[in-house]
Amino acid sequence: MIIKDVKLLDENFQVRDRMNVVVEDGKYLSITKGMPDPEGREVIDGRSKFMMPAFYNTHCHVPMTLLRGYGEGLPLQRWLQERIFPFEAKFSPQYKYWGAKLGALELIKSGCVSITDMYFDLVDYGRALYEAGMKANLGNGLVTFDEDASYFEDNSYKDTMKLIQWIRDNETENDGRIKADVSVHSEYANKEKALREAFAFAADERLIVQAHISETKTEHEECKERHGMTPVAYFEKLGAFRSPVVAAHCVWLEDEDIDIMTAGGAFMSHNPSSNLKLGSGIAPVRKYANKGMRITIGTDGASSNNNLNMLEEVNLAALLCRGQSLDANALTAADMVKAATRDGALAQGRTDCGLIKEGFRADFIVFDLDKEHLTPDYDTLANIVFSAQSSDICMTVCDGEVICKDGEALFIDEEETIAKAAESFKKVLESL
Repeated sequence: MIIKDVKLLDENFQVRDRMNVVVEDGKYLSITKGMPDPEGREVIDGRSKFMMPAFYNTHCHVPMTLLRGYGEGLPLQRWLQERIFPFEAKFSPQYKYWGAKLGALELIKSGCVSITDMYFDLVDYGRALYEAGMKANLGNGLVTFDEDASYFEDNSYKDTMKLIQWIRDNETENDGRIKADVSVHSEYANKEKALREAFAFAADERLIVQAHISETKTEHEECKERHGMTPVAYFEKLGAFRSPVVAAHCVWLEDEDIDIMTAGGAFMSHNPSSNLKLGSGIAPVRKYANKGMRITIGTDGASSNNNLNMLEEVNLAALLCRGQSLDANALTAADMVKAATRDGALAQGRTDCGLIKEGFRADFIVFDLDKEHLTPDYDTLANIVFSAQSSDICMTVCDGEVICKDGEALFIDEEETIAKAAESFKKVLESL
């Protein structure tokens, strides 16, 4: 594939005009001003188009698309206890499959090729994402309320091992697209023994740790009452930061927490829509970034957002940062795009992803700039962050394969997926 005469975002997050990009064997073969010999390749006209790295969503619960709109108006703990947990108790693997496929449809149409996801029955819904052409880091969120509960006897561990075996059995075909993470729901949903074991297992197996951390002020303060320390400090005591950590939300971090996470090389997944919708607060990401913390972007699940649109999340993150800090350029458009692309890829351990760079995996999206709300094209990246809509994305490519073109997902039967997802929701609701 050759994308000819395209405006693109280069590896330094600078906009460059009239470039020619050759994609071969799933990677960027060349990125030049000169037009290469087509050599029988498909040539795509890039005029009036903008090419940039695809999005990496670093916190999601993708099967929860089936819970969209279910539990409105409740704060986090009531939302979980009164609506989400009872619904999920009736959730079969088949329902998760269709929920994930519905989520994949939404994600790829809005330019996302990879997610960090916390849920359960990992193989069942991971298969839906793989079939859609996506990548994913999947973890079963550990929940233990018994002091003597062991991680190694919990379904979280068993489900993770099942996914690891599935990955091994499909290693050649999978090519690293699906990865297993160790996932713990939170400090408040677990006891010390199981957490210690989970973190030790992650360190021994060199796996990434996913967790919800300091999402609400209540969660944060109650942890201090229980343990005499913040959730981040408690997790550090138990060994979490011996592994790469992706910490979702982080709305209420203290200075010591920022230092611990920065020293440990952890990534913060900023979920602005979910934090606003559930009344959890606004994470001071400018402060975090200024202290060296690595910021990424996530949507959270479709029941607490209520969509999986990464472009919308980038826009909201940029606006909140500026409004909160009273600085009209607190984090630049390039900073926010980098958080949602390259830094998101690094948070997933995908070191050869997230940049338009020779030798890297070709994960990219193409915007149609020939739109009234993107005219004039004076500052392309500002237009993308503050003006563009996901419907302006005319192509989504993952590992060099086009998975969505002109608004149509190429590996998902959209009509069947929407119907099956609606039917699944109805069946769960009837069983409650």
